[in-house]
Amino acid sequence: MRHAVAIGVFVGLLTGALPAQAQDQRDAMRAVAKKWQDAVVNVRVSLKVRMSMGGREVQSMDDTVEAVGTVIDPSGLTVMSLSSLDPGAMMSRLMGGAAQGAEKMSIVSAPTDVRIRLADGKELPATIVLRDQDLDLAFIRPTAKPAAPLVAINLADAATPSTLEDLVVLGRLGRVGGWAPSASVYGVAAIMERPRTFFVLNGPAGTGMPAFRANGKVAGLLTIRQIDPGRMSMFGMMGGTEGAGVIAVVLPAADVLEIAEQATEKK
Repeated sequence: MRHAVAIGVFVGLLTGALPAQAQDQRDAMRAVAKKWQDAVVNVRVSLKVRMSMGGREVQSMDDTVEAVGTVIDPSGLTVMSLSSLDPGAMMSRLMGGAAQGAEKMSIVSAPTDVRIRLADGKELPATIVLRDQDLDLAFIRPTAKPAAPLVAINLADAATPSTLEDLVVLGRLGRVGGWAPSASVYGVAAIMERPRTFFVLNGPAGTGMPAFRANGKVAGLLTIRQIDPGRMSMFGMMGGTEGAGVIAVVLPAADVLEIAEQATEKK
């Protein structure tokens, strides 16, 4: 009887500790979000878009894209997804996989104006300093030095997450959401090792957003990995984004930092 009581007490203490640990983790994630939310900014890109079919231009228009970027240097150097800055290239590859014969569609988008909207609502005209198509990265910088150093995430303060570990992803809503900062919790569903390391989350998320571990170490940046899907069948396209050769991933912070150093050299 005494053993049964002891086991019951132990189980009660254990089950009571688990919710407390989960609450502690969420509190830590809230602290991470509060500390770094101002480093997550909105980016407005004005585009000149041209569409052609079989080499013949069929439409030309101006368009605007609202995206999210992450400030990684107090000078205002910001990293974002290249697919957000230049969506035409990704769309062309997707449409190319579905096209047949000579009637291949091409979409070319050229950024004509880029502006960074800070957390306080101030807008900074920006210029593109570096693009990396393979990693889906674009780096932009204010054309004029900010009046004061900006809140910037330190990509060197990083750590590698494990499968099934929870990460907090920081974002920022657009105009309809009042530009409010956002934070979401995702689990690491898979860790890709080839052709390079990527972390795959267990749900859909945006791009250009930083992902942190609960201890405040940055895991990486959300980007898009895209491969040539070949000629896609109707049923292949029904398989979702992976069937189209596209998957959202977290690029490790160390890889983002390596490319960022090249952008820093281009001052």
